[in-house]
Amino acid sequence: MNNTPTQQIIHERRGIALMLVMVAILVTGTMAVAYFGSRDNSVAISANVEASAQARAVAESGLDLAVAILETNSDWRTLHTDGVILDSFIFGGGEITLTVIDAETGEPPNEDTNEVEITIFSSISGISQTTKATATIIPQEDEFDVDYSEYAVFAQSQITVRDVASLQQWNASPLASQQSSLQIGTLATSPMSIQVNSWGQREEIELHARSNASSMLSSSMSSAHTLPDSLPFPNPPSPPSDNKSFELEEEEDDHAWNRRDNNTNWAQAFANGLGNTFRTQRNRIDVQSGSYEIESLSLGANEPLTIHGDVTISVENTLSLSAASIILAEDATLTLHIGGDVRIESSYIGNENQSINSWSDPSRVQLFGQEDSDWDVSGISTIKGEIYAPQSEIELRGVATLCGRIAGDEVTLRGASRLLYDETLDHGGFADTSSVLYDDDGELLFEVAQIEELDPVLIDSLYQALTASESNAYQRFQDWWDEPTNRPNEVIYALVVYGVDAHQWENLARVARQQSNRSYASVFSK
Repeated sequence: MNNTPTQQIIHERRGIALMLVMVAILVTGTMAVAYFGSRDNSVAISANVEASAQARAVAESGLDLAVAILETNSDWRTLHTDGVILDSFIFGGGEITLTVIDAETGEPPNEDTNEVEITIFSSISGISQTTKATATIIPQEDEFDVDYSEYAVFAQSQITVRDVASLQQWNASPLASQQSSLQIGTLATSPMSIQVNSWGQREEIELHARSNASSMLSSSMSSAHTLPDSLPFPNPPSPPSDNKSFELEEEEDDHAWNRRDNNTNWAQAFANGLGNTFRTQRNRIDVQSGSYEIESLSLGANEPLTIHGDVTISVENTLSLSAASIILAEDATLTLHIGGDVRIESSYIGNENQSINSWSDPSRVQLFGQEDSDWDVSGISTIKGEIYAPQSEIELRGVATLCGRIAGDEVTLRGASRLLYDETLDHGGFADTSSVLYDDDGELLFEVAQIEELDPVLIDSLYQALTASESNAYQRFQDWWDEPTNRPNEVIYALVVYGVDAHQWENLARVARQQSNRSYASVFSK
């Protein structure tokens, strides 16, 4: 029997429905299999994610532990095995291995190590993470600070900052990240003794003055800290008595330049960043460790000095530097005792790298003014050091830069000059009423008020006497079960790797972006 058209349509519809049902069953079954498969793996995936997060947390905690160790006076520099301080140390539910390497030598640390690379390798349940950091250790120095080095500027009579001159933090300093306000201090009490009216001044300044100072001491700031009325301003230390004669040996040079032209060309070379190249054409004068004396010292561009070891030079009269350079070799120090006026024009004193972005401990260069004299630092001069001349008028002008601090009778910054204060110079001193300079009531100790000269021997003996009772009591009652470990050292650190190497990922992303750009370029070129 032949099917009618209506029957044929019914049969075709039944076939389509059956096919749709089979497709639905297939999709549902696939989804069910995938679901149950994911459920089987989810426990393992969750465990791995949790272990990875824990390993990273342990690595971060391990870095905190490493910094804490560096802050103490423990013997980590010597008690290690090829730089490994902690090996498979159980910590935070996992294990860490702490390795410290001297950043300068690339070798395990030694007794002189203060720049390190830290690596923390952590592991939990077979999942590992690595954290790396660089760190600078600034050991605590037992100093009796009465030289006002905690102040960017300390003046007996007057402080003036005008034009576009400025007082700033030295960003190259290891402690620049502390971002504390700059401190300036004065013994002056008369109105308008402190004038900071510069367009270039941006950083906050904290003024310290005596309690009897005028309310109009400064028109732009009020005193934030009261200094004792009996505060001394000691004379600089006396020059050594056993000095050798300091003589500059000049060699004949057929290519020697006229001093005036020499200064001009040197200044142009310095301004264009070619100072080092220029000086290599001149004779270098090496000064070895020792104490020297000279009646007057005058240096020009063709007389660069290189200081080796600990050098002290006593200048009886005038110091004059004109387009000159005094370079300190590694670990060298320079102390200048100057009895007369100072003229420093477009000259440099500091470490070999003359950039202000290259840090050098300012205490390596100490300039002491012995008499009532005038100090003039001008041009494009840069000095990385300390100036202590309590009877002198000190002026920075032009684009002169001092990386350190100044203590004088009158201090003036004008033009586009700058003072970049280094926080590593701050050891408390008179600005810290909790220091050993004050008694329990916050009053300045009588013995300290009587200091008339920065005599190192006298100051050290006074320090030992004032701290002896406190030190003995600390040693007698200290119990590490009850007292936290003393951490006297500053540690400044920066992360390099946290879980993954950020630099490696950045390089991979850069390569991928370059390849993508080339692909687009080839498409558009067609």
